[in-house]
Amino acid sequence: MLSLVLALAACNQPLPSPTGIVDLRVIAASFEPPEVLISPCDPRLLVSLGAGGSASQLPPALLAQLLAIGQRPLTYRALVVDPQGNGRPLSYRLRACANTGDRECDNTDDFVELRSGSLPAGEWEFPLDGTAPERPLLGTALLPDGQPLLLEALTQDSSRGLGGIRIPVMLEVKASDTDEHIFAQKLMVVQCQFFPTMRQNVTPVLPGMLLRGEPWPEELVPEFKGSAEVAMEPADFAELEEPYTVPSLQLTPVNLVESWKIAWYATLGRMSSFETGGTNFDGKTERQRSRWQPDTTVKEPREVTFYFVVRDGRGGQSWLTRRAKWTP
Repeated sequence: MLSLVLALAACNQPLPSPTGIVDLRVIAASFEPPEVLISPCDPRLLVSLGAGGSASQLPPALLAQLLAIGQRPLTYRALVVDPQGNGRPLSYRLRACANTGDRECDNTDDFVELRSGSLPAGEWEFPLDGTAPERPLLGTALLPDGQPLLLEALTQDSSRGLGGIRIPVMLEVKASDTDEHIFAQKLMVVQCQFFPTMRQNVTPVLPGMLLRGEPWPEELVPEFKGSAEVAMEPADFAELEEPYTVPSLQLTPVNLVESWKIAWYATLGRMSSFETGGTNFDGKTERQRSRWQPDTTVKEPREVTFYFVVRDGRGGQSWLTRRAKWTP
């Protein structure tokens, strides 16, 4: 009977909030640019090579065009948070694979090692521009069989690149002094410009944050006291949400407008909303606002870091960071 009571008691405990960061996490990753556009794009490129084809089937001019796209320089960024680590070194591996179903990018002979090393938590930035061996180009990085990664990703794409050629890039992070071992996948998208109205995606960037309705610049470290909730919201960004065009299954243009979402995080306490924004099926957009709720079980003053991650729904994302001091 005791074990049953304990089990029921455990079931009644509130689950940890995903907005509260208490251990090692990768909470965001991005590419700059977030998308590469093949322009102009010959649909024969996708029809010939996609869904199990081979590079030998492509006309030389089209193959050269795709390889040229693969040589575009990119920058990979990740936001790695380790609130209890005290600046400890974290080992990492960054690798890319051709199969979107490869959850850890470790299928034999189907992934490329891009970079590895050790860093403390923070905002990591890895240029992939081909200027050094440790900065390889993503699209033309070679798999063990000598095939460029971008070509192999297209040959394994069952939709033949209609929704973009998606290259999974996996960041693996380990802490040597604990058993913490995490993976974070980010898709790099290479898109065919089927219509003149299609434009390469631009990274969404929040223009600022508001604290209790007032501007909250990065250099401002406000002081919060007691158990009172604190309201936060982004500065208005409606004019920054881009119109964009995607192809339908019939290869006709579909015109849409971005509807950004924001994920909210804090290193102490919790946010009232994990994610806000976006547009539902009724065409209604949720208000972009959240409230910070302090952890009243903590009895000493703390510095709190807040992370606001914005996503445009097309692969683009970035983040803002703010700090505050809290006293019980």
